[in-house]
Amino acid sequence: MSNFFDELDRFYDAGDLDAVEAFILDAIVDSPDNSPEQAGFLNELAGFYRGVSRYEESERAFLESLEIFEESGMEATAQYATVLLNLAGLYRVSGEADKSIELFYSAMKKLEAAGGKDSYAYISVLNNLALAWQEKGELDRALEYAQAALDLLRAAESDTAEYDHEIAASLNNIASIRLKLGEIEAADALVSESLSIYDAMPEPDVHHAAALTTKAVVRFRSGDISGALEGFKQGLELTRRFFGENIEFAVCRRNIADVYERLGKIPEAIEELNDADRVASGILGDAHPMVVNLREKLALLRKTTQA
Repeated sequence: MSNFFDELDRFYDAGDLDAVEAFILDAIVDSPDNSPEQAGFLNELAGFYRGVSRYEESERAFLESLEIFEESGMEATAQYATVLLNLAGLYRVSGEADKSIELFYSAMKKLEAAGGKDSYAYISVLNNLALAWQEKGELDRALEYAQAALDLLRAAESDTAEYDHEIAASLNNIASIRLKLGEIEAADALVSESLSIYDAMPEPDVHHAAALTTKAVVRFRSGDISGALEGFKQGLELTRRFFGENIEFAVCRRNIADVYERLGKIPEAIEELNDADRVASGILGDAHPMVVNLREKLALLRKTTQA
């Protein structure tokens, strides 16, 4: 199994998303039918689909993985809880916050029962709960979970870089919450620490784009408009590399449009919004609130060019 993940990481690092999908699909086909091994590969496939915003396919693969574990009598295991956690993460990114929170707590209980309170999966539950409560506007509760995740990581940290990826992601998570609380200086210090960890890594990290985006928002709110534009563009390219044109890619485009609007470059802002609309509507459909908001913004900007 370790060889599988080593090879998978190579495809991800190369940014070859077609190869990633094909490699995981081959592993599923080659594994014994309805085996825990196959369930694990289905979980990886579902995670890939979630990352590239193919949400329906992701849900099907997660549910199939859970079904195999259930039929194998493994509902009380950390493996089952991990897939449950990942499914909850899918519901969070696809806008079903209440559904995701319910599943996160279910995964948390299963991990606690399996003795996994110091596991990576448990820390991931805490970070995901922080993100979900953020999205519901419960910032104090979100901060509580994000800080708990970071505290566990700090306690587990050794002389190696084993936990650097998770610590950097947690620091950015807390920075994002502080930013929403209006604590610009605190957010800047946290995300700067996060970025210093990412910058020291030998290879680009999948979560680096999120920290670049947070830093860009800090710069934007602090009046460093050119710095914000540079940060958003860096985040856009890393998102494209690891996930292709997913929802986060569309959000990056929207952020860049906001910067161009601030700079008075309305045609450039419209171009960015058009591309964000193309990506978001293709994934979410025309009636989704994000798409509706993008098109309302586009209409307003177009009016300014006609005035």
